[in-house]
Amino acid sequence: MGGEPSKQGDVYSYGILTLEMFTGKRPTDEMFKDDFNLHNFVEMALPERLVQIVDSSLLPRETDETAVRREHGRNYINDGGFENPNKISTHLQKCFVSVLEIGLACSGESPNERMSMGDVIKEITHIKNAYLGIRIHGQRQRTS
Repeated sequence: MGGEPSKQGDVYSYGILTLEMFTGKRPTDEMFKDDFNLHNFVEMALPERLVQIVDSSLLPRETDETAVRREHGRNYINDGGFENPNKISTHLQKCFVSVLEIGLACSGESPNERMSMGDVIKEITHIKNAYLGIRIHGQRQRTS
């Protein structure tokens, strides 16, 4: 806002960048007018409307364009499009919510209430380890 550069300003920028990357929206998007901004957009949607705000390019895709999946004893052909966003795993939803909450904590209006970058690193590392732990565990289950 025209003030001196600061760590809190850098934290704010990181938070906004995180929200941009995970929603695919820019803070200058025409939908953001008056007091409605990217921070408020995400804050109002979490956690119930997560799948409506996450950038669809981040949602899981089938690797084979004509993959057949089996569910409840029936075969379904996937045309290579995005999976039903309402069907993303609970674990992936938790990861998205956690990352977006970090973006919100960093982009708060008051500089003194923003998350420290040391805490951001700890949280991101925790989210990554939890996500990778589940993915590795899930892969082991499939191959055994």
